[in-house]
Amino acid sequence: MLSFKILIADSHTLTREGTKSLLTSKKDFNIVGEAMDSEELFVLIPKTNPDILIIDFNIPEHFSINDIASVREKYPQISILVITTNTYKTDIVNVLNHGIYAYILKDCEEEEVIQAIYASAKKEKFFCKRVINAVLKKEIQPNNTENNCLPISLSDRELEIIKHIADGYTTKCIALKLFLSFHTVNTHRKNIFKKLNVHSSSELILYAINQGIVNT
Repeated sequence: MLSFKILIADSHTLTREGTKSLLTSKKDFNIVGEAMDSEELFVLIPKTNPDILIIDFNIPEHFSINDIASVREKYPQISILVITTNTYKTDIVNVLNHGIYAYILKDCEEEEVIQAIYASAKKEKFFCKRVINAVLKKEIQPNNTENNCLPISLSDRELEIIKHIADGYTTKCIALKLFLSFHTVNTHRKNIFKKLNVHSSSELILYAINQGIVNT
C-alpha cells in the first residue's frame, strides 16, 4: 500500500491537531511535519520531502499566497491542497492561477477532506461546492439573461477545447492534439471566454466542473 507523506502548514494549533487526528486514522497517510509560519515551512520541506502540502494561505504574518507560489516554483513535484476559510473570489482565482486545483473549506465534512487529499495525491482537481459557488457568482456567469431565456450554445469543438483546458493543456498543445492551427484554437478559446463571460482559465475550469463538462 502506498503511503503519502503529508506536511501541514497552519498556524492554528486546533486546526493542525484536528487535521492530524483525522489523517492518522488512515494507514496510507503519514504526517511528516507541521509548520506554523512560512519560515518554518521552507525549512521543513527539504527535510521531510512531502508528497502533499496542506496549507491555509490566508493567515497574515504566518502564510500567504506568495508561499504557495514559492512552493510551486521550487518544489513543483509537491501536490498542494488548500484548506482555508477564505471564500473571496479574487483570492481563490489567484490561488488557482498558480496551478492549484485542490481547494476546500475548513468546515467541510471529514469525508470530503479525505477525498480532497486522495485527489491531491493523484494530482486531480478537487473543489468543495462552496468554493465553486464563491467563484461562479453572477459577474462571471453568462451575460445577463433576464430578458433572454436562450441557453448558452457551445459547439462540440468548443466543449472539446474546454476539456483540454481543464486538463491543463496550453493552446499550443491543444492545437497539436486536435490537428488545428494555433490561431484556430486561440479563436475558439476567445469565443468560449466571451460566451461564458469568464476571464481566466481557472474560472473556465470551475465553470466546466459546475456544469458537469469535466469531472473533479
